[in-house]
Amino acid sequence: MSTDDPATRAILDAAVVEFEQHGFRRVALDDVARRARVSRTTIYRRFAGRDELVAAVIDRENAALFADIANELKSRRPQSNYYVEAFALSIMRFRQHRVLTRMLADEPGLMIELADQHWDAAVERMAAALRIIFPDGFAERIGNQAIDELAETILRYAAMLLLLPSRKPLTSADDIRAFATEHFLPSLPAVLRAVPV
Repeated sequence: MSTDDPATRAILDAAVVEFEQHGFRRVALDDVARRARVSRTTIYRRFAGRDELVAAVIDRENAALFADIANELKSRRPQSNYYVEAFALSIMRFRQHRVLTRMLADEPGLMIELADQHWDAAVERMAAALRIIFPDGFAERIGNQAIDELAETILRYAAMLLLLPSRKPLTSADDIRAFATEHFLPSLPAVLRAVPV
């Protein structure tokens, strides 16, 4: 599905607002259609139903989030280990995202369900973001398999940190960096631990 179409963009934009205000499960397509100023039929021409619309919104919001994270990391020097900084920034940006945090707070089960359905796409998107933020030539040195393994490791640890309670506070960037240093770094693929960024 192309989001270049003005009606599709309007539908996705309207859905974001509705999901933010009412949660993912409580939004009716009629509300999205009204906000987008399109007919319900126009929505159904582009999306098979509400679940497909939800998936499209999450996909678009994640793509924008990963691109923002990649751009921010590319433009600043990490405050600690590069992998730790990428992980910490990803968690902090996710927590600041109004729609994704609403889903996490209101419907964590939906988050797990969508992750199950769209895991490969999320890993590919994270891997693409990593290729952007790595220094020139680094991605080629470590290879696609290591990048894919790192992307999946980041997503798994992010899901753990976002969805599960913790005995230690994990609210500030420094808290997350400490968690990443203690737990995330040791789990990185061996090729990444052996090659400095």
